[in-house]
Amino acid sequence: MAAPAPPSCPLPALSRGAVALCLLHYLRLQRGRRLREAARRHRAARRRRARARWGRRFALLWRAGSPAAGPGPRPAGRPPLPRPPPAPARERRLWSKARSSAFWDTVRAKAFGPGEWADNFRLGPATFDYLCGRLRGAIQRRDTNMRRAIPAEVRLAMTLWRLGACTEYRAVEQQFGVSRSTVCKILRDVCEAVVAILTPAYVAAPAGPRAAGFPAPPQLAGVLGALHIPIRAPNENAAGYFNRRGWHSVVLQAAVDARGCFWDVNVGCPGRQTDAQVLRASELYQRAQRGELFPGAARDVGGVQVPVYLLGGPSYPLLPWLMRPYRAGELTPAQRRFNEYAAAARTVVGVAFGRLRGRWRCLQKRNDTDVSFLPTLIAACSTLHNVCEMHGDVFQPRWMVEEEEEEEEDPVEDGEGEDGAAAEIREALALTLRD
Repeated sequence: MAAPAPPSCPLPALSRGAVALCLLHYLRLQRGRRLREAARRHRAARRRRARARWGRRFALLWRAGSPAAGPGPRPAGRPPLPRPPPAPARERRLWSKARSSAFWDTVRAKAFGPGEWADNFRLGPATFDYLCGRLRGAIQRRDTNMRRAIPAEVRLAMTLWRLGACTEYRAVEQQFGVSRSTVCKILRDVCEAVVAILTPAYVAAPAGPRAAGFPAPPQLAGVLGALHIPIRAPNENAAGYFNRRGWHSVVLQAAVDARGCFWDVNVGCPGRQTDAQVLRASELYQRAQRGELFPGAARDVGGVQVPVYLLGGPSYPLLPWLMRPYRAGELTPAQRRFNEYAAAARTVVGVAFGRLRGRWRCLQKRNDTDVSFLPTLIAACSTLHNVCEMHGDVFQPRWMVEEEEEEEEDPVEDGEGEDGAAAEIREALALTLRD
């Protein structure tokens, strides 16, 4: 009797979507196999062509008797083929936009006279050459495989033109044929080099009152003043830079000698601070309070030991090393004479600030430079002002910026925060002055 057949297992019915998905997967596998096979055949054909090419080259070298083919017979009467000259090395250059540098080409061709040099660069050609020689090591850059470096002369000229012209960066770009981003970087590099190399040599305290050059009052070594530089409102602490005159600024505090040169500068305090606050935040104040400004230079005046001192306005405190005028009121003839002498001496700082802003016009209008870089830029302008004054560069009268009659800050009351020794010193100085 035959064994019974095993029960059949029916296959599950597949939907049309599942069948289509399986078919699509199968076609993708087939296509991948074909692509891999085609790639393999392509690589094999490329290797065969390379072997054939090297075989033909070897045969040509062998027939020509080239030493590269190794020792072997050379057909008689056939001279060796000359070797082709090496291909010239191509200079790698980075693409850059074509710009015109006709202005600097004219300057380099010595086409500018002294007046044109002063109008464009605010100093003479001799001083320009001196600055270039002093700063070349710090501002010169080396050529690269991609592009040639901008010469040190062009870097210095661009910076002087930007500081003196008070124009936008795109004007410098068009004038010198350099991109705007490069102009910004060069301006920073040159200003930092001026502050690092020239400021210690040209902005330094005089050896004493005789070197400062003031004939009277005695022991006067400099006049202290403050200048507000207009700026664009910063993103942070904008209210702190809004001064009492109604615009944003940073304060330049400077001590000036009789020649109108700065021998101490302090830059960066917000415009909202008073003159006394700016003074107390400066290094000059700290040194003077420790007795390190002019040590051991006191002199007997009318029986009083008078140290070397500075002269400030009514908004400054009265200290043994810092004198200020008497406040208006019932004054003795000696006190009135002291105020007259003080007013005459204080004109020096106004003239110095006017010449500074007239020569470097970037300090006249609202400066759009970043607040963190402004102290370096203003210090560089102050140093370059001293360089020009000491080298005798011409200052055109039309450049002069008359200092506006600024509203005086609230004067410090006599007796408020005064030093008794300072009041005695001022009284002794007043008694020595003559009409």
